[in-house]
Amino acid sequence: MRARFRHTLVCFGSLCLSACGGGEPPAKSQHDANDHEPEEHTGAVPEVSAEIGALNEDQVTRAFQSSLKGLERCLADGAKRVEFLGGSVAFFLKIDAHGKIAHGHLEKSTLGDWETEKCMLEALRSRDWPAPVGGKVGLARKGFDFDPPNDVRPPTEWDAERVSGSIGHRAQDIKKCKGGAGGQFNATIYVDTNGSVLAVGVTPPDEQGAGAVECLVDVLKRTKFNSPGSWPAKVSVDL
Repeated sequence: MRARFRHTLVCFGSLCLSACGGGEPPAKSQHDANDHEPEEHTGAVPEVSAEIGALNEDQVTRAFQSSLKGLERCLADGAKRVEFLGGSVAFFLKIDAHGKIAHGHLEKSTLGDWETEKCMLEALRSRDWPAPVGGKVGLARKGFDFDPPNDVRPPTEWDAERVSGSIGHRAQDIKKCKGGAGGQFNATIYVDTNGSVLAVGVTPPDEQGAGAVECLVDVLKRTKFNSPGSWPAKVSVDL
């Protein structure tokens, strides 16, 4: 089993410090000196007004790396149900002032198994993360590629047109699941030889759409597709 970081999907907040050069500052008068005497520190924490703060990039990278074994365990457990399970994932996390994940969802995923994807999000939540500086939450993104842990023939690759009819029959259910969420959802589905769904995963367009994923997965699990023949198929489709 091999998992690889995809660094192109990394996005952290960063802190920048600047210094200005120039001539010597003007001499301070006695009045100025009195105005700028050091204030007594009370130990009070300054109020944070910004919504998005900066995260230490090195610490975030280490947190993701330390989560890798947990992510691989999730994949191995999922492969007991879907033997050719594998693909790419991209996580979006919001880290709160306590160094915990306040929100997390998958921005992209071709794993095609919501149970495995949920397990991976939980594995990330179990880690300690750096607290954001200068804001209420910090944002972290990271992508991974996972090879199937089992040495098995991969599923047949389908294009989206092969399932468009079956998806279209569930349009009202899909719309109901989305509620008012806008943007493009994407589903990755494993179709068994009899046309039933072996597993499915759904990625939302944004944080607001994350709450619709569970409902969409349930709808797609109950959808019947055409038989791919003697070997299961895998397909990704926009919803």
